[in-house]
Amino acid sequence: MVTHILKLIKAQFRSNSWVLAELLVVFVVLWFMADYFLMQGIQMNRPIGFKLDNVYQAVVSIRPAESPSFIRYEEGSEEPLHNFERIIERIERHPDVEVVGVSYYSLPYTHSNMGDGIRRDSTHLDVRSMLVSPGYLRVFGIRSATGESSEELGKKLPDMLNTTDMAISAGIAEELFGRTDVIGAELYGYGDSIPRHVVAVTEQLRNDEYDLIHQNTLFTRLDLPLFQRKMGESDFTRIQVTFRTRPGISSPDYGQQFLKEMKRQLTAGNYWVSDVVSYRDIRADFLANSKETNNRKLFSALGVFFLVNVFLAVIGTFWFRVNRRRSELGLRMAVGSTRSGIQTLMIGEGVVLLTLAALPALLVCANLVWMDLLSATVMPAGTLRFFVVSLITWATLALTIILATWYPSRKASHLEPAEALHYE
Repeated sequence: MVTHILKLIKAQFRSNSWVLAELLVVFVVLWFMADYFLMQGIQMNRPIGFKLDNVYQAVVSIRPAESPSFIRYEEGSEEPLHNFERIIERIERHPDVEVVGVSYYSLPYTHSNMGDGIRRDSTHLDVRSMLVSPGYLRVFGIRSATGESSEELGKKLPDMLNTTDMAISAGIAEELFGRTDVIGAELYGYGDSIPRHVVAVTEQLRNDEYDLIHQNTLFTRLDLPLFQRKMGESDFTRIQVTFRTRPGISSPDYGQQFLKEMKRQLTAGNYWVSDVVSYRDIRADFLANSKETNNRKLFSALGVFFLVNVFLAVIGTFWFRVNRRRSELGLRMAVGSTRSGIQTLMIGEGVVLLTLAALPALLVCANLVWMDLLSATVMPAGTLRFFVVSLITWATLALTIILATWYPSRKASHLEPAEALHYE
């Protein structure tokens, strides 16, 4: 069958050359689109490291200094710290709450974060610095690189983690040591002469599904008394309070129910909780307003538009080819070809034409890969990636050609013998 189809293509080379040129161009363009969407899919489905089910953020606000009810404390007073801690304790005592975590510029799905640097010998690494309480790890279900649960990891940190200790993500351990079993290892901050000790290695974390920058994370303990000595009362509103509810408690409007129920208790001194937001909603809002999401929507719209046009162009081309050859098909019917044989011949010819066009198209794509025109941030532009993208592209176009050829070839195969002879 294939040999016969190749002979037919050769016999009609002049008309088939335009089809081959069209398929070559379409294949190259579709190949790049397939590569883009495949890399996006892989990136979006990689683990984030943060578990958001049943997680809420309590937004702590402060009364304006001009408010008549604003309380003025003496300079150096620890009362603002105690008021903030009272709010945290009251949230912790609620029967629905499993654990509370506090952090400073250290939440996922936010553009606010702190950068830092660490070094080992002559190797320097830029990292995302997170100031957190041990409860933070349990709130977001952060596990260790060795598979320990967030509960087990969180229980270790209160006794082990002080201002000179750190927990690091698996990516840092891999880049600096080539392994993740580095408990007790020493690292230095930029400009530091006193080493810090690694007390835990967490799984790899990302700020969000699009994040390819803040993947290396360094955890140090958030010391609220030390924070109070360095910062003012209003600075406590920058501290992020999150909590996890017990399983089966959450509902779509649970945050507002919690706030309404605890409104009085969530006020202490000049502080009050102004909102309780589900972290699922925070994630949804962040991604919806992300530049990457808008870019993806734009590329998706362009991709759909291109695919529709390719589909219509291929349908038109192969519809014309089949109808132009009705006399040939009629003769085949007259000399005994079956209807299924006619359909198989037409569909097979389209697939073989695609395969012939794919060979030079793949050479073009391979040269563009060799010229480093593909992004390697998600996956190196290697043989496996090239093969998978090529297979997806070929399968997509093959399906399009089969759909484009099926109806006209079916219609032609149902010609009556007398009508078929009339065409010849």
